[in-house]
Amino acid sequence: MTSSQRSESINAYFDGFVNQKTSLHDFLEQYEKALVDHHRKETEEDFKSKNSKATMIILSPLENEAGKYYTRAIFGLFQAELKRSYDYWCKKLRKDGNVTTYNVVRMDGDFETKKGHSVLYSDAESVNATCDCVMFETSGILCRPILKIFEKKFLTVIPESYIFRRWTVPTRKQGRAKGVTPLRRWCLKAKQ
Repeated sequence: MTSSQRSESINAYFDGFVNQKTSLHDFLEQYEKALVDHHRKETEEDFKSKNSKATMIILSPLENEAGKYYTRAIFGLFQAELKRSYDYWCKKLRKDGNVTTYNVVRMDGDFETKKGHSVLYSDAESVNATCDCVMFETSGILCRPILKIFEKKFLTVIPESYIFRRWTVPTRKQGRAKGVTPLRRWCLKAKQ
């Protein structure tokens, strides 16, 4: 995460609670309100995730798999990427040992002349895919090019290494059962 992304994240967290003219005393009060609001939103998201089923659009095995595990908010992000992956073509460029390189291009252009995304794929010991867009590495959501390759390889399950536990329904249930949110856990660690 870059410093500008961190700043934007902090700004988004406090949006509507503080501004440039907020005094330190008011900031502390608003900070508490922001925590309560954040906890309320987490609780609502947990409730939706535990008490509703994900709505399938594409009816693919990967979508079904993600719907079982991800919270509704993360599932929505995953589903949008999966849906957009159907707008892409992929072409095998080369194979070096167990690693295959693909060029993944949007369908709206000439495949031969258009530069797309380079995806390295290996399934020697376990499935491993990396894309030059680095979306998964930066946001934790599988990108369209990687999802396109997973579809091409007929994967029916999302490899475990591509599912962050913090975004899964069972993990969120565990956090709630203990009464400690990830944010509170972080605050407690910071005080030690």
